[in-house]
Amino acid sequence: MYAEESIQGIEDFSHIEVVFYFHKVTDEQIQYFARHPRNNKDYPEVGIFAQRGKNRPNRIGVTIVKMIKREGKSIIVEGLDAIDGTPILDIKPIMKGFMPTEEIHQPKWATDIMRQYWKGNRVK
Repeated sequence: MYAEESIQGIEDFSHIEVVFYFHKVTDEQIQYFARHPRNNKDYPEVGIFAQRGKNRPNRIGVTIVKMIKREGKSIIVEGLDAIDGTPILDIKPIMKGFMPTEEIHQPKWATDIMRQYWKGNRVK
């Protein structure tokens, strides 16, 4: 599908952005309306585009991962928020120049979710 040369040099970056397709999300699971994140009634109802849930109308997921190493056409990463066999649509190196320079803020519920999100969930 792609030449090994297309990822040449990716190992020189500490992190990459992975764009993937939520291929196991069925049409019935797609969410078009506001809901409580993680179905937790303590959190406010927000639209699917105001959260990072998988049941998105476009089925596209994006995550930033730590680059571990490249082995030929394979890229070994840490922190990929996808299941084995998930189709990868694109990868991009993380460059500081594309990151926000101002302070990032988010609602308290998002901070609460992320505090627990990766516990016991990191795959190396």
